Amino acid sequence: MGPEDTITRRRALLAGGGTVAFGGTVAFFASRSGSDAQAYVPDTVRPSEETTGFGVDLAGRPIAGESDAAVDIYYWTDYLCPFCKKFETETLPKIGRDYVDPGKARLLTMSYPNIGEYSTPAAVWSRCVWDHVVDTEPAAFWRWHGAAFAAQSESGQEWANDETFTSITERTKRVSAVDVDACRQDRGDTVRASIDTDVAMAQSARIQGTPGFVLYNRESDAAGQIVGAQPYDNFADALDRVSEA
Repeated sequence: MGPEDTITRRRALLAGGGTVAFGGTVAFFASRSGSDAQAYVPDTVRPSEETTGFGVDLAGRPIAGESDAAVDIYYWTDYLCPFCKKFETETLPKIGRDYVDPGKARLLTMSYPNIGEYSTPAAVWSRCVWDHVVDTEPAAFWRWHGAAFAAQSESGQEWANDETFTSITERTKRVSAVDVDACRQDRGDTVRASIDTDVAMAQSARIQGTPGFVLYNRESDAAGQIVGAQPYDNFADALDRVSEA
């Protein structure tokens, strides 16, 4: 472990103290994932409207896992981000199996549109899908979420448009494209304001790109940061250390 491999408190992290990173060197991977692995769909989804000890208002933000999990994983993402797709296909299913599904950690998806012109519209689609299914079948959101990353193309950003996201929504069981589109039209400004809040929170935690993560122990106030599409072992080590802090 290098000198920056430390755990800090929430207050220190948000105050802009020394970089808090796990696993040594930040791992950005140049290649996009070609994995055919099935998207992660959590065993348990407990929606919440609480404001967490880290200061995140959970209302309207997609969640996976148990509400009493010891550690929160704040995950900033962009549907146009190839490194996010790598995390989604290669690492998230293992984190879900080993930490989220057993109740050790709770995953909270935050928006950080930063890749291209359609990044913000894609984030609005995401929030409106969650809003539509949260009270009836929240797991449907995660099927939609995985399908959105599966649609990502290696040939640029032209794939990301209303037609693609309409098709994804229409194909996802238990999701009404009509209702989701109504949310986009009627509540778009409110959703975009919520997305702006996510971006501000990321920046206050010194997350500068996607995927970016803060791991937060809700009881001890311990926090750590991961940046980039790190391999599973780095995540597991970081989660274990924050859990024990």
